[in-house]
Amino acid sequence: MPEEIKVKSLYKALRVLDCFSVNQPELGITEISERLGLYKSNVHNIVDTFVKAGYLEQNPENEKYRLGMKILELGHVISSNINLRKLILPYMQELADFTNETVYLGIPNEGEVIYLDSSSPKHQLSTRSMLGVKAPLYCTGIGKAMLAHLPEEVLQSIIAKGLNKFTDHTITEPEMLLQEIEEIRTRGYSIDNMEHEFGIKCVGMPILNKKKQVVAGISMSGPSLRYDDEKIKEYAARLKEIVLVLEDKM
Repeated sequence: MPEEIKVKSLYKALRVLDCFSVNQPELGITEISERLGLYKSNVHNIVDTFVKAGYLEQNPENEKYRLGMKILELGHVISSNINLRKLILPYMQELADFTNETVYLGIPNEGEVIYLDSSSPKHQLSTRSMLGVKAPLYCTGIGKAMLAHLPEEVLQSIIAKGLNKFTDHTITEPEMLLQEIEEIRTRGYSIDNMEHEFGIKCVGMPILNKKKQVVAGISMSGPSLRYDDEKIKEYAARLKEIVLVLEDKM
C-alpha cells in the first residue's frame, strides 16, 4: 500500500471497485478476496456497503456483483464536464487574449466552486492546472456569480455554516452577503474585491441553461491595481458577450 495513503480502509474499499473491468464485469466474493488478498468477511462487508450505496449491484442469476448505476451517474458527470470544457475553452482563450487577464471556468458543488480549467493570454506562461481546485462560493468572483442564481436554500446553507474570513475584505456578515448577492443580480455580474486573495480582483458571470439553471461560472482575474471601476465595466461587458453566445449553446 502506498505510504501517502491516509485513509487505508477507504483505499482498501476502492480497490474492490478496481477489480471490475470490461473483461471481468462480474465477480464473486471469493474472486475479489483472492485477487486482493483480503479476508472474505472483509470483502463481503465492503461489497455490501457498496451495494447499499448504489456503487455495486448483485446479479440475481449467478449472485455475482457488477458495477452499479451510481458509477454510471458519476461517469456522466465527468463526461458532461469534459464536454463543457471543450465547448467553453475556445471562448475562454479569446477572452484571455482580449483582456490580457486569466480566465477561469468552474461549477458549483456543495457550497464551493470546483475549478475545471483556466486560460491565460497567449503571450504569458500558462497558469497551473486548476482542475479540481476548490474555493468558497461566497468570497470568489466566479462563486458569487453562480451563488446569485442558485436556489435560495444554497445561500442560506452557506450562511448557516459560517462565513470564514480569508482577507480583510472578505464579507463575513450575513446581511452584507445578502445585500451583495442582490447587487450582483441587479448588476448582472460579480466582483471579487480581494475577498479570497489579497491583491487579486475578479469579475464573474454565471452560465445558465435554457431553464435559467446554473451550468457553470466564468470569471477573469488579475492584480487589483488593474481593476478600476472603468476597467471592471469594460471586462463585464466583454464577458457578457461571451456568456450570451455560450448560453445559446446550452
